[in-house]
Amino acid sequence: MLETHYYFIPILDHLEPFDHNDWHLYPIVTLPAAKQLRDAEDLPKNIVSLNACYDRLRKVSLDYLTVNLYGRKQGRAFLLLLQDVLEETTILDYTVQVRQQILKEIGVSTLNFMEYRSFAKRHLALMLKDFRKNDFQASPASLIMTNEECLKIEDCPHALLQRYLEQIEKTAAVANFSIIIKRLCTG
Repeated sequence: MLETHYYFIPILDHLEPFDHNDWHLYPIVTLPAAKQLRDAEDLPKNIVSLNACYDRLRKVSLDYLTVNLYGRKQGRAFLLLLQDVLEETTILDYTVQVRQQILKEIGVSTLNFMEYRSFAKRHLALMLKDFRKNDFQASPASLIMTNEECLKIEDCPHALLQRYLEQIEKTAAVANFSIIIKRLCTG
């Protein structure tokens, strides 16, 4: 089994249903990410829209990290449902009511939700530090690890990365995976 650390911008970097590999999901909350999101959502190019996108991006990320404390399966389900909900609206429509609806659908209690928020804030800060430490320049970005090597990949969508991982598992060519994935993501 491969361990994949996947850095992504919530809502902007589309996620597919997950395979059986060990996926660690890390949301990216930066002003450039908020700008990308604002532009993708076709919102006015002003500071008010930028700040609103940054605020919602941070809330989505903290909500995801808080849900993730209930289990990674619930965290992933939260992200996939959120994508579906916001597909027909904008990120600015993300509210407490939308969060509550999604949490109810995935069966997560909100009893201790706000208590876990402080942990999520610290965890988000550490993730952003790791993102910068790995010198990633683009999102989505990944670190794929086996027992022998670690491969750093940038700007490779989740669906493409997941198809590649399925391919190498079928062929059992894990030792040569860095050569194949470089071709897959660059050409």
